[in-house]
Amino acid sequence: MRTTNLASAAARLQHDLKNLRAHWDVAQDQWDDGARRDFEAQRLEPLFRAVEQAVHAIGELQVVVGRMGREVGPRD
Repeated sequence: MRTTNLASAAARLQHDLKNLRAHWDVAQDQWDDGARRDFEAQRLEPLFRAVEQAVHAIGELQVVVGRMGREVGPRD
């Protein structure tokens, strides 16, 4: 996988997470009960953390893949 693909995947994840958070903020204004709080705690918060961790891991992977590409060099 090219490092640019990794960067664009991470950027897409960040964008989509930001979008989800914005929609969730709107939903919270209209849905404020125990079920909403449970859903947030059991589903959304773990999802937010997982996506943030994935974006971080993709960034680290991008560094490694870039280093490998420089060390191996272009293949003819």
